[in-house]
Amino acid sequence: MPVQLSEYDINTIIWCAVGGLMGWIAALMASDAGRLLMLESVGVGIFGAFIGGDFMVAMVTSGVVDSTVFSIRALAFAVAGAALMLAMLKLMRRAVGPLHVSKPKPRR
Repeated sequence: MPVQLSEYDINTIIWCAVGGLMGWIAALMASDAGRLLMLESVGVGIFGAFIGGDFMVAMVTSGVVDSTVFSIRALAFAVAGAALMLAMLKLMRRAVGPLHVSKPKPRR
């Protein structure tokens, strides 16, 4: 059974695609972009775009989000949300360090 996208889904799909693309580009710009860091950046980009496109637009428009039509304002907030979350991720990586794939080896 093919999945049909309704007009309510198009904004969310566009926000996720834009956030994922921004995260992928941010990971490519990093000097040590491994697979885990790339996945982390893409996920954070998608999360930031969704929060910016849905939550922030709802706050600006007094809780009314018109999801039946494509909104440039919502897309702009999605881009801003993704950029903000990726900047916060970069600050956190600088303060804490990147995720490690394996556990540290015990000292002998």
